[in-house]
Amino acid sequence: MKTALLLLLLLSFGAPARAGRFPLCMYGINGPADMAAINKAGFNCFQTYTQDPGKLAALAAGAARLELKMLAAPDKVIVSTYAAAARGWPMLAWYLCDEPDLQKMPAAELERLDRRVKDWDAEQRTAFVVGTGSAAYVYGATADVLMVDWYPVPHLGLETVGSHVALVKAGAKWTDRARPEKPVWAVLQAFDWREYPPQLTPPVGRFPTFHEVRFMSYLAIARGASGLFYFTFSHKYGPLTTKPEFWAIYERIAGEINALRPALESGVEVPAPAGLGAGLLAKVVAGGGRTFLILLNPAPAAAPLDAGALKGWRPLFEPKPDLADLLPPLPGGTALALPGYRVLILEKI
Repeated sequence: MKTALLLLLLLSFGAPARAGRFPLCMYGINGPADMAAINKAGFNCFQTYTQDPGKLAALAAGAARLELKMLAAPDKVIVSTYAAAARGWPMLAWYLCDEPDLQKMPAAELERLDRRVKDWDAEQRTAFVVGTGSAAYVYGATADVLMVDWYPVPHLGLETVGSHVALVKAGAKWTDRARPEKPVWAVLQAFDWREYPPQLTPPVGRFPTFHEVRFMSYLAIARGASGLFYFTFSHKYGPLTTKPEFWAIYERIAGEINALRPALESGVEVPAPAGLGAGLLAKVVAGGGRTFLILLNPAPAAAPLDAGALKGWRPLFEPKPDLADLLPPLPGGTALALPGYRVLILEKI
């Protein structure tokens, strides 16, 4: 019943936009079937680790047909027979590097790669991903977009995702004074750490739950991310679609993000309602004739929420329309309890 209600609510917002300024992407796309799956789910872009120029050309052709954007490494394309044609591919950005901080790459080397790509294709953006937010203070002046990947499930607090996004935003602003509002894209978890031994000692892991992925996604947006990626579609057992219980998580997230897309892409941030409750994190975006409130409890313990401060707002994507029916009351008070790591999305009526 809850699933049916959610689907009806998502459908009421209309079909998802296929392109736009808010990237919603999957890592690890390898071919037509992968692209068809993410396109059907509502994603508008993808990353591929494929570096073969011919295979990239085929991916680009498929992306163009589906109105998807692509993030791919330029290294081998630049020196191939596809170099001229690649400047017309549907690129989201050219992907310079995976985690230069963890590779201990000198900043000057990354800058040289960025200049080389821009000299070849001045029309497209460049991007790279760091493994920790503080690395933006070293590499933040390079490229047009900064990305950060952070995968805390199950060994770290979910709130650390927001900390690293905020660090990247601050580091980019500090290192690149000419472009203080450089976009930051968050790369979030779509895997089990046990797939990558011995990354964690002792080996621990599990796949994140829907509520964990949902919380991390909206926390990243609230902390300043202007695009979301999920690592990864490709697994040792095959594409993520071979595990319907996992793939359904990202289909639902894509449906929600696409419902908010007009405000996320062209909206402006406006003040949040006063008196919501101590310890809560709120971000309000208005655009496309609608205003949305992203309200999070970024701590593991429950926090008080004053439902009276939300008069004139309605919750979205929830099985019940009344906050009092969704959340328990705090003992001995009139406030409601917003559970730890819980997110509410509300629309101004």
